[in-house]
Amino acid sequence: MSRIPSRRGKRLRSSAVSISEVVTMITRERLIEEFALLDEKARLMGSEVIRLYLIGGGNLALRGIKPATADVDVVLEDYRTLRAFEAVLTNPSSELRTSGGILVYLKVFGHEYEKKLGADAVYQKIDPEMNNFNLDVFVKRVMRGIQLTEGMKERAIIPEEFKDLEKLKIHLVSLEDIFLFKGVTSLGRSKDIDDILQLLEAGIDFDVVLDEVKVQKEAIEPERFERLADILLEKMISIQKILEERGLRSSGLDKFINSLEELLSELEVSGYGPDT
Repeated sequence: MSRIPSRRGKRLRSSAVSISEVVTMITRERLIEEFALLDEKARLMGSEVIRLYLIGGGNLALRGIKPATADVDVVLEDYRTLRAFEAVLTNPSSELRTSGGILVYLKVFGHEYEKKLGADAVYQKIDPEMNNFNLDVFVKRVMRGIQLTEGMKERAIIPEEFKDLEKLKIHLVSLEDIFLFKGVTSLGRSKDIDDILQLLEAGIDFDVVLDEVKVQKEAIEPERFERLADILLEKMISIQKILEERGLRSSGLDKFINSLEELLSELEVSGYGPDT
């Protein structure tokens, strides 16, 4: 098991919205407490073991890379796991009272994450005292493209803080895989740009990211991969420009951009796509 390192100190200037401007933010401590209560409820229900892979701001908050997150993004391996997890979240029985009281989440329909990012389900716990807790759940793939691969699962860690959980197995995907997930979101999502800058500070192995990009090439549809690769390249170039404006440079990022350009050129030459 690994203890989540708490990263503090100097930060690149943030371009994202400040915490004070957000109605509800979820801290590291709240994340640990909430998953412990959900595990307690799952034990009371006699649930099967449920594996969750945290991929976004919740992962970064648990690592101490960012102070809090507005929502928690998790990926599940299959729809059977989704049904088991939903049963734990939404069961309202008073017989399932935890040490934190009765824990009930509501399933939110028509949420923007379902429409924009392809979330399979969105859940919200309404809590006037502790503030709301939002869970965005994806099954196998995120943003209708990037898949949870075997390599991602192997790189993920179960931190020390969650080692005693019996029914919920909370995995943190690697920083490299978070970098990839955030690298293919819309350029208009300023908070993802901000997170990528913080990931660069924390340290990224670009060889791992590039290897995973190549795995994704074989795992997802050709047209979708090309579109995501184009978005990733465009976002990396925009990050490169932000660094240049601040008098900074990442040789690893420069090399990664060159590798992406070569990959896309190879795809174009080979006629990669549905007609090949």
